[in-house]
Amino acid sequence: MRKKSALISILYSIGQIALGLLVHPYQTMQSLVKERVFVWMAAIPLYVLVAVTVGWKFVVVPLVQVMFSCSTRYYLACDALSLISNTLIFFCWYWQVVLLYLLVRFRLVVKK
Repeated sequence: MRKKSALISILYSIGQIALGLLVHPYQTMQSLVKERVFVWMAAIPLYVLVAVTVGWKFVVVPLVQVMFSCSTRYYLACDALSLISNTLIFFCWYWQVVLLYLLVRFRLVVKK
């Protein structure tokens, strides 16, 4: 029972930090740099990008192609796949750049 509650506690903490990095990246990154324990979480957008890309290529795209039979070249649902994918990838990269900027900025401040 202790292992289960410890795992739940760890997952809850990681979820709270991930949500903080999404909603309030400035404050959350400042706390992460000061504490130094969860600094590895600054790369969360890369983890999300990898997970979404794998899920997208092996689950969503084949499912949409089967359900809507994308044999027609200009079908709206099939064309929307690339737009959604590119938007999501852009958001993850943009989020990662912002977090890395904040990480470097706060590390330089902490060193001084």
